[in-house]
Amino acid sequence: MKFLNLEKVLCLSPHPDDVEIGMMGTIFRHGETKFDILCLTKGGAKGYDETNELDRRKEVDNVWDFWKPGVTDHVQVHHSKYDYFEDCTEPGWINYIENEFIKKHDYDGLFIPTKEDSMFEHRFVNGFGAALCRFSPISIIEYHTFSSLNSWQPNLFVDIQSIYHEKWNSLQAFKSQSHKSYFKRKSLDAFHSNFQCRKRGIHIIEQFELIEYYESRIL
Repeated sequence: MKFLNLEKVLCLSPHPDDVEIGMMGTIFRHGETKFDILCLTKGGAKGYDETNELDRRKEVDNVWDFWKPGVTDHVQVHHSKYDYFEDCTEPGWINYIENEFIKKHDYDGLFIPTKEDSMFEHRFVNGFGAALCRFSPISIIEYHTFSSLNSWQPNLFVDIQSIYHEKWNSLQAFKSQSHKSYFKRKSLDAFHSNFQCRKRGIHIIEQFELIEYYESRIL
């Protein structure tokens, strides 16, 4: 099954774990769409985060290695050439992603973190979306993060209850984050819940906001 009939999409992950937390189940369910995940930094904030001396990019690879062979053949993980956001200007980041990914692949979808987010790096990456898609009919979809604000209004929900146990187990590969409150099981359960979905019998979901959608692939 394809996600929104998209053929190949680029998912921007500000830190190691953002895409995996926000949309791993959706990626797993839509094996006919090719997902390129671009992990932009090695994690943490330069000089401010207790994990800033760790290279968390290996944890991303371990998460996807958890799944059985063949299950995630439609997923390709990439790591940017930068360690921190401070290593490059905003125009530099946009030029890098555009030249190394957008222009080299026939993407018809771009996933970015929400604009309504308490984390600066997530808002920073959200700002790349319009610039990266300015010349191509690339659909833009925002995905849910731990720091998304209550003012964010998702309008697309994916039922992942059948694979939630596997997602939970695979996320344990993020050992550098396991001590944080939002990585505890109760927090993750709440993160994957939405009242409007629950009253309709859908209990475990991933949430998105469809910003722009182009039905551009003509058969």
